[in-house]
Amino acid sequence: MTQEGAQRAKDALASPGALIGAAAFGFLLGGGAVRRHHEKARSGRRKSDPGSRTAARSGVVGALMTGAMWLVRAKFGSPAGLASYLMSRRRAATSGRHGLR
Repeated sequence: MTQEGAQRAKDALASPGALIGAAAFGFLLGGGAVRRHHEKARSGRRKSDPGSRTAARSGVVGALMTGAMWLVRAKFGSPAGLASYLMSRRRAATSGRHGLR
């Protein structure tokens, strides 16, 4: 009887309606629907500010890293799989050098 109740609860929580409701609640809780009061147009950072260029570059680098990690996971399963592959290649390369001496 408890397993049946647990299964029903899990099904109810995983339903699309519950997931949409949780997302909406999180949006409201995070302040996504709160009206923000904007300060004067001249306050804040300007386009010529070096900090804004740095922020833009870090955003691009972050997007590139996300793509790189996606490719690593697709090919090797995880970053640990990539490390294992690289170490095996290094071992194979160094073992070939020792045989020539």
